[in-house]
Amino acid sequence: MKKFRISFIAAGRMANTMAAQLKQLDQVELVGVYDPLADRCAQFAQKYAFAKCCSSREELLADKGLDGVVICNYAHQHCETILATLNTGVKAIFCEKPAIRSLDEAEALRTAAVQANAAVMIGHHRKHVPACIRLKEIIDSGRLGKVYFAKVHYCNAGYSRDWDDYFASYEKSGGTTLDMAIHFVDLLNWYFGEAESTSARAVMLEKTLSKEVQPFDYVTATLTYRNGVVCGLESSYQRYGVPVDIMEIYGDKYTAITDLRTLKLYNRNETIDVNVSYPANDSDRLRQAKAFVAMIEDGRPRQTTLEEGLAAAQVGLGMLQSSEQGGELIRF
Repeated sequence: MKKFRISFIAAGRMANTMAAQLKQLDQVELVGVYDPLADRCAQFAQKYAFAKCCSSREELLADKGLDGVVICNYAHQHCETILATLNTGVKAIFCEKPAIRSLDEAEALRTAAVQANAAVMIGHHRKHVPACIRLKEIIDSGRLGKVYFAKVHYCNAGYSRDWDDYFASYEKSGGTTLDMAIHFVDLLNWYFGEAESTSARAVMLEKTLSKEVQPFDYVTATLTYRNGVVCGLESSYQRYGVPVDIMEIYGDKYTAITDLRTLKLYNRNETIDVNVSYPANDSDRLRQAKAFVAMIEDGRPRQTTLEEGLAAAQVGLGMLQSSEQGGELIRF
C-alpha cells in the first residue's frame, strides 16, 4: 500500500484534531511538523509519531517528497502560508478556516492554486456531519416544500479566553463572526446557493470592549440569498449561559430542525425523526481526514473546496464590514 507523506504547519488545537484522525489511516505517513513554539512542536511530534520536528517552515517545505500539507495556524496567516506551500509544488493542501482574513487575498489564492494545478481544501467540517448532509438531501428533494427562511442560533457558553489570546483578538481572528458563524455560512451557501447581501451588528471584542472586562463576543446577522431565502444568524462567545447549536429551515410543507446529533421534520400533523446516526467508529472529523487523503490520491477537490471556502469567507468578511459600519447593508 502506498503511504501518503503529510506534514503539518502549526501544532495547536485544530492540528491535534486533524492529526488524531490522520494517524488512524493506514495509508498516511506523518512526516514533519513546524510550530514557532518549539516545546509544543516537540510534544506534538512525539504524540503523533511524526518523523521529525522542523525548526522552520522553510525546512518543512524543502521536502520535495511531500504528498500533502496541513495548515492549522491563525486566520491572518492562512493566505500567505497557502501561497508559500503552493510555491514549493505541493499538490494537496488542507487549511483550517477561514481561507482568508481580507477580501484582497482571495484572487491571489485562486490564481496560485490554478497555476500550481493543486487542490486546496478548507476545514469546514460540518459538511461531513450526517445531519447536515441529510438536511441538504431533504432540501434538494423538495420535501420541505418552498423554503422561505432559516434560523441559526449558536452559543459557546464556556468561552474562557483572555485578552492576550489570539481568539480574543478581533483584528486577528475576526471574533465569533469569522471563527464560528462562518461554519454556518458555509452550510447555508451549500443549501441555498449564492448570497446576495448581509447586514450585521457585533460586539467585536476589543473594538468596543474595555480591557477591564473579560472578553466576549456576539454577532447577529441577516443573510439574503439570490433565490429569496432569508437567514437569521446569531453566534456568541460568552463566559456563562446555556450552550446552543441549532439550525432551523422553514418550508411551506415542513420545518426541519437539527442540533447536529438529531434531525426532525415538523408540520401540524406529524413529527418525523430522521436517522442521522454515525456508523460505528466514525465521525465528521474522521470523514474530513479521509476526504483529504482521497484528494491527495486522485487530485480531485473535496469539500470544502477552495471556492466554497472563499465564498463563505466573503460573506463572513461582509458581516464584519457591516458590523464595523453600524449594520450597513453589504451586497455581494
